[in-house]
Amino acid sequence: MAGGSLRKYLHQQEPHSVPIELVLKLALDIARGMSYLHSQGILHRDLKSENILLGADMSVKVADFGISCLESQCGSGKGFTGTYRWMAPEMIKEKHHTRKVDVYSFGIVMWELLTSLVPFSEMTPEQAAVAVALKNARPPLPASCPVAISHLITQCWATNPDRRPQFDDIAAILESYKEALDEDPSFFLSYIPPPMHHHHHHHHHHQHHQRLLRCFPRCITMRRSASLNV
Repeated sequence: MAGGSLRKYLHQQEPHSVPIELVLKLALDIARGMSYLHSQGILHRDLKSENILLGADMSVKVADFGISCLESQCGSGKGFTGTYRWMAPEMIKEKHHTRKVDVYSFGIVMWELLTSLVPFSEMTPEQAAVAVALKNARPPLPASCPVAISHLITQCWATNPDRRPQFDDIAAILESYKEALDEDPSFFLSYIPPPMHHHHHHHHHHQHHQRLLRCFPRCITMRRSASLNV
């Protein structure tokens, strides 16, 4: 197992069989690695399961910086056809792109963790590119996917890059999910996503979001005991 890619590992699993605890752990490790990369001003631009290496202890290394670039100097995404299945629409369209292209790809990787499948497997990479860029297509989220996770993935692969969270926010959210799950194994059953406000008080909303996340396990237990007293 040591030194294999995440793609290879997922290929060996039954579809939809990776335990949610492991999905969270791997997603969190990848998000932390990407958060570090972005803190150094580097865009990876080719984040996909093949480029994520797993250690024997299931530790994660983000690898293959073949087309990475310093954010200040990134050119267009011309010619990276092998990565179309994971590529953000703005990069497919060869528009100006930012670090948020990596967040889009991370959304697809999270989908891979959940399903163990290849995104858009029924299409060629070129067909997938057209579907994503022109028809807003995304891989279908399984019905069994916890709302908390589908909510995060949907934000990560939003068409508008400004709607996608930064990796340090993603890591904080995944950490809070992990803690909540440790405290209450049925956490995902009672999770309600915070409302998405599109207004100017973005900063305030973010703080509220973090507070909400920290409160989750408690809120849920409180809500549960309240509903028992009815």
